[in-house]
Amino acid sequence: MHRRKPNSRHISLGILLTLLFSFDTAAGNIAYITNQGSDSVSVLDIENRKVTHTIEVGKAPVGVAIASKQQRVYISNANSQTVSIINSRTQQVIKEIPVNIQAVGITLSRDEKTLYVADWGGAQVIAIDTAHPEKHKAFKAGKTPSGMAVSADNKKLFIANRDSDDVTVVDTRTLQTIAQVKVGIHPFALTLSPDGKTVFVVNVVSNTLTLLNVDSLQTSAMKTGQHPYGVAISPDGRWAYVSNNHAESVSVIDIANGNTINTIAVGEFPEGIAYDKTNQQVIVANWGSDTVSVIDAKTNTVTNTIASPKLCRSFGQFILEAR
Repeated sequence: MHRRKPNSRHISLGILLTLLFSFDTAAGNIAYITNQGSDSVSVLDIENRKVTHTIEVGKAPVGVAIASKQQRVYISNANSQTVSIINSRTQQVIKEIPVNIQAVGITLSRDEKTLYVADWGGAQVIAIDTAHPEKHKAFKAGKTPSGMAVSADNKKLFIANRDSDDVTVVDTRTLQTIAQVKVGIHPFALTLSPDGKTVFVVNVVSNTLTLLNVDSLQTSAMKTGQHPYGVAISPDGRWAYVSNNHAESVSVIDIANGNTINTIAVGEFPEGIAYDKTNQQVIVANWGSDTVSVIDAKTNTVTNTIASPKLCRSFGQFILEAR
């Protein structure tokens, strides 16, 4: 677009508007796509289907946790054993937190005061005070902890442990284990239902989705596609969208009866998956094809495929909703 050359009396206004727009990057919903193979994060403007920024972070970024009140995005960097903090208005890294663990899974407490980072190389999780990031507390998990979610009342932390085939339930006040709940084989990602009553856990090797009751800790299971890696739940709690890593597809499962009602072909080795409530879309990061698939949740069809740098993952809750 061509613009007329401004005269001197409009220069200050032009500068002001430029500054305002440069800081207003969150006009719509934004997806943060971690690119493990290029040590970067892509900032995806979902509505306009384009990457607006590419941010250099630590080595081998994997997980995403969004603090909307703080206007911060936390990125776990597995190989540099750090967490990068991105300012979600300027889209710049403002701090690197050394954690000295193989950081993969990452999530926040509901009040955004505590950041939980799972040690993929061990059997522990660390709790970080977001107001004082140098303050860490380590506590026990199962073997190879990965995905995590905090209950709606902020009282429980659920940790999927890949190599012990269970979920650790932790009291967030004391950081003590409440229970170890057996699930399927190699649980990896998990998410909380919109009503806060159920934790959904994907079990990679058993090709199942475990439904774990937040209060009773009772479980049930339903089938998924081959090698599930991520799960997102529709806002009405009716549908589960599961990324099937080895089938290169997303299963749409009717939660009420466990039936798969649709299987949607996406990119190669899909991993991270999230529901964009504003636009009724499902966003999928495809690790093998370096792309992001956009699925229309009304028709269950792929409407866009967007390129992202090498080995994109986006493990966790990676969509920042516009306020």
